[in-house]
Amino acid sequence: MESYENEVFISYAWGGEREEVVNQIDQALQKRGVKIVRDKRELGYKGSINAFMERIGRGDCVIIVISDKYLRSPNCMYELVEIAENKHFQDRVFPIVLQDADIYNPVHRIQYIKHWEEKRTELAEAIKTLDPANLHGIREEMDLYDRIRDKVSGLTSILKDINTLTPEMHSDSDFEELYNAIEKRLKEGPASTDTQTERTKPEKSAEKNSEVSANNGSTSVGGINIDGNLSGNIVIGNNNKVNNGK
Repeated sequence: MESYENEVFISYAWGGEREEVVNQIDQALQKRGVKIVRDKRELGYKGSINAFMERIGRGDCVIIVISDKYLRSPNCMYELVEIAENKHFQDRVFPIVLQDADIYNPVHRIQYIKHWEEKRTELAEAIKTLDPANLHGIREEMDLYDRIRDKVSGLTSILKDINTLTPEMHSDSDFEELYNAIEKRLKEGPASTDTQTERTKPEKSAEKNSEVSANNGSTSVGGINIDGNLSGNIVIGNNNKVNNGK
């Protein structure tokens, strides 16, 4: 069972329209009593950026403000990949897609895949110029680019299939739909990946008789007694007896 953090996180790229939308979401949900965990408040001076991004990855409720900059940012995509790898992705994310992130056009989605392929190639070429002993931390960046490149197509395909509403629709309703969805999720609680499976043992076709006996020096096989007497009479069967007078 995954250990999810039962708080509402928000994942976004800093600056511009993105920041304005996040501020609106923050204010709209906070006034309804929903605590938003946001990097600019929670991540203090000298705080670990990676540790905070991993917290977002474990979040049971994560608002994702998808923008073109988000889909090209290593830190933002790290958060998205972490969320996805903790399973129940669609249940846990609450996406808002900005206009400059055209994930609905397959040609534009291909551009994001090419972006990460190019970033990886660029880093791989730079690595060749260094002594392997001097690559501490660099290989981790390469691994991250690999993870993003491998997942960006699938994740954007999932996101385009979710009815996210437009930012204008959210703003006009003061993010009412977003609030209702998050409130429902919080009431449901973290999703469990534990499944209880009942194991049924095959029924025995016949009970084995563990009580085996042999009389008069005879032989016993399984649940069948083979009895005999001194006159040479033999009886084969279950719990049969020999009558010496026969």
